Amino acid sequence: MSKINIRWIITIFFLSLSLYGDSPSKDGWINLFDGKSLKGWEAQAEGDVKVKNGEIQILSVKKNLWLLNDHTFKNFELEAEVHMPTDKYNSGIGFRCAPGAKKITGYQCEIAEELSGAIYAIGKGWVYPPKKDEFPQFYKKAQDCFKSNAWNHIKIKCEGETIQIWINGHQTANVTNSYFSEGRIALQHHGKGGVHRFKNVKVRKL
Repeated sequence: MSKINIRWIITIFFLSLSLYGDSPSKDGWINLFDGKSLKGWEAQAEGDVKVKNGEIQILSVKKNLWLLNDHTFKNFELEAEVHMPTDKYNSGIGFRCAPGAKKITGYQCEIAEELSGAIYAIGKGWVYPPKKDEFPQFYKKAQDCFKSNAWNHIKIKCEGETIQIWINGHQTANVTNSYFSEGRIALQHHGKGGVHRFKNVKVRKL
C-alpha cells in the first residue's frame, strides 16, 4: 500500500470521528454528546429519551433509567451541564459504570438540590458523605453551590482511587475509594419528577 493511500485512510478515519464528536480536540477533550443525536448512548430501561434544543432530555416514570455511553474510562476528567426540574426528582451522573442484569454498578455523582456533588457507590452505599447523619455537614460545605431551575456545571475527576467533584466551580468532594476502577459514563433519571436535561458532556483521559 502506498504512503499516499495510508495518509488518505488516516485522514478519512479522523474525519469520520470528528463528524460524530468522538475525536479528541487539541487539548484532549472528547465530546460524548454531539448535540444532535444519541449516537454512542444506550438506555438501560424504557423511558422517553430524546435530543431537543441541543440537549439530552430524559423522562422516566417510576423506573430508574440509566443512559450509558459506550466509551470506557479509567482516569479522566468529565464535564457536563445539567438542568433539573423544580418538582421532586433524583438524578445523577454515573462514572466507572458497568451494565448489569438488574442494575448498573459504579459511582454516582448525586444531582439532588443541596446533596448535589455527593458520591454514591451503586450496590455498595454512600462514599461521601459516608453516613446520612453527616449530610448536614455536607450541606454546610456545599454552600448552596447547586442552583435550582438553572443550568449547573459539573466536573468529575478520577485518578486512581482519588475522586474529586466540583459543582459550579465549588469543590464538594475529594475522597479516596477503591470500589470501581474503570467503566462507562451514564446519565440518570430516577423515575421521579419532570424532564432531566443534560448538555455539553465531554471527557478527557488523564
